[in-house]
Amino acid sequence: MKGLLLLTALMLLAMVALTACGSLTAEEKSYKAAVEFQEQGKLNEAIAEYGKVLELNPQSVEAYANRGGARADLGEYQMALQDYGQALQLNPEDAKLYFTRADLHNDLGESDKAIEDYSQAIRITPTFSDYYHRRANVYAKLGQVDLALGDYAESIRLSPTVAAIYVDRGKFHGNLNQRQRALDDLTEAIRLDGNYREAYARRAVENTHAGNDAAAQQDLEQAVGLGYDQALLAETIQRIRARR
Repeated sequence: MKGLLLLTALMLLAMVALTACGSLTAEEKSYKAAVEFQEQGKLNEAIAEYGKVLELNPQSVEAYANRGGARADLGEYQMALQDYGQALQLNPEDAKLYFTRADLHNDLGESDKAIEDYSQAIRITPTFSDYYHRRANVYAKLGQVDLALGDYAESIRLSPTVAAIYVDRGKFHGNLNQRQRALDDLTEAIRLDGNYREAYARRAVENTHAGNDAAAQQDLEQAVGLGYDQALLAETIQRIRARR
């Protein structure tokens, strides 16, 4: 919910000023309390306060959206989706909210709905790299190669220095047995972020597949030095070597 709370933070600043003047309305008091509870991790209390806001103002997009986030954090996924849906009915051009709902659909294994919401976010804000990146990951999971690679390419075009995109595309190339392309992407990710342990770990796997055992060992050591699970990575590499 961090993205959705950007607007909330601005609203809270205004509310603090109003509080000093003693002029908050009942709705504003409940909203301020709800956000504070949510930031403290007191999610049930936050949900109750958002409910009070919505009783006073059923048109509050922020209250529906933030209550949805609190419910998602509690594992109340269907109720969260209902709140996101209500917020989007009130503001159908909120790209960040489509993105948030898409992430939840994806977490629930509802890939088609996730793609639909990511696509809506892209329609509204076609220059935001994360939207393409997340949709690419869903396409990759579904094995839709051309669509996945197209979205990875667009995400990289928009944000060419974000290492995570190269790591995910590198993983996808690896799953397609495109070893050199995988290695190229993972090497670029490491160039961009020399402390990216997942990039070293995945490159160790790809180097093992390619028969580059010395390079794989170096990557394993780098990954482990950065905190990656040594036993897990070593076991994966051993399995690959046994199948070669």
